[in-house]
Amino acid sequence: MNVSKIKKETPQKVELIEVIHIVATRGEGTKDNPFHLVNQYWSKRGKLLAEKE
Repeated sequence: MNVSKIKKETPQKVELIEVIHIVATRGEGTKDNPFHLVNQYWSKRGKLLAEKE
């Protein structure tokens, strides 16, 4: 991504919030389905906000 082409706008709101960051293991450990780490971000109320494998 070419950063110089990103349209820069003034943000309407910026805030620092607390989230729960979990690193979990997925996969079966086989060649077709190897173990891998998954990053999850949860709210304090138990809602999954984002996940990245």
